[in-house]
Order: sequence, then C-alpha cells, then structure tokens
Amino acid sequence: MWPLPIAYLLFIAGVCAAIATTPEPGAEQVRAIIRATAFTSAVPFLLLFVASPLQRLRPSAASRWLIRNRRYLGLSVAASHFWHLIAIVVLVRTFSSGGAGIATLTKIFGSAGFVLLAAMAATSNDASQRALGRGWGWLHVVGVYVLWIDFIFTYSGTATIAPFHGVMTLLFAVAWMARVVAFMDTRRT
Repeated sequence: MWPLPIAYLLFIAGVCAAIATTPEPGAEQVRAIIRATAFTSAVPFLLLFVASPLQRLRPSAASRWLIRNRRYLGLSVAASHFWHLIAIVVLVRTFSSGGAGIATLTKIFGSAGFVLLAAMAATSNDASQRALGRGWGWLHVVGVYVLWIDFIFTYSGTATIAPFHGVMTLLFAVAWMARVVAFMDTRRT
C-alpha cells in the first residue's frame, strides 16, 4: 500500500500549489495552506487513531482495512504534515516576526509533534520495528497521543468562532472516547 502515502504527498503538493499560485501570493495564501494541510493531516490521523477501537468494538471489513493500513495512513499524515511544516516555516520567516506571536505552549507541543511524527515515519518499517522492540511501540503510542493533543488543542482553540473547528474538535473528542471505551472493554474481558 505504499502508493497511498506517495499519492497523498503529491495530492497535497497539488493543493498547496493551487493555493499558492494566485496572482499575488502572500501571507493569506500561506495561512490557507496551513489550514488546508492541517485538515488533510487530520483526516488520515483520525482514521488511524480509531482503527483499533473500531476493530475491537465493531469489527467489519472497513475496520480490518484500517488496521492493515495504519502504517500507510500514518505515512500519509507525515506526507501532509511535511507541507504543513514548510508553510509554517515560510510564514514565520517571510511574513512575520520570526514566530514571536506564536504561544510558547504551541511552539513546544507543535515542535514535539513534528519531531515525533518524523521519528514515527522514519521507523514505520518492519526492520525498525524489530530493531527497536518495545521502544518502537512506546515511540508510536507517545507520538500518536502528542499529535492527538496538538490536533484537538489547535481545533478547540477556535471552535467557538469557527463552526468547522467545532466539528473537528468533536471528532477528535469522540475518537478519544472510542479509545477509552475499547480500553475499558479490553480490561473487562
């Protein structure tokens, strides 16, 4: 299923190019790319985040497909977030005061999210999984939850003024609840 993340990388590149190639590209186009790539990262992330709970709670052909393709969904998140990072760097370096207006907590969790996502993408292969053993599992669990925190706080921060962000916040909250319910179901059995 390697074509999935490669196709996603190219698709997102096309979306970014379509936004950036306006007659007079500027900060607003870069911000639009940041918003678009946040969403295009959130979609595959939500799918991989709920794969295990869905398989545990409601096994189906769709949940089995999600389980089999979590690696490629994760690499699709990384592909989209690659463009997200580029847009953030362009915005900070070209159109603002070096990131001075970005909250410290956002810098910390955002940076940790990018570092962990890169580490997860680099180790998303069988050889790394074997070499890292249990460390591989810890890296991916911690990384997924840091990314979940990044996403939910990003969307919830403007949920009251942007209805779409409210919907995304709700989806991330429901995805977390699905994990909690699946965990409780596992403990019960």
